Amino acid sequence: MRTSRLIGASLTAAALVGTAVVAGTPAVAQTNATASSCTAKALETVLIRDRTSTGGTALGQLNKGETASSPCQMYYGGSYTACGITSTRWVKVTKNGITGYVVGTCVLQPA
Repeated sequence: MRTSRLIGASLTAAALVGTAVVAGTPAVAQTNATASSCTAKALETVLIRDRTSTGGTALGQLNKGETASSPCQMYYGGSYTACGITSTRWVKVTKNGITGYVVGTCVLQPA
């Protein structure tokens, strides 16, 4: 019985290696531990918002074809429909000193 508990705990710990889930306001992020910085490219013009919600305050805009730096994370927040897809995935970006969130379905972000 004790051996099976140890094996179960070891398997659980092994499954968590290399994965980090960051909870915070305004979003929950799932991190790719091997990458630290990405570039997000807008497939359509999108608003940069202060939180992961279409009700968030617009801080700026990422125009179609423009790029912005991104921390290679997937954020999940409020549901939206954009670029023909309904999702809860958001991308955190920084452009010209403005950091916020854009709808993930309209942004190409390398994995």
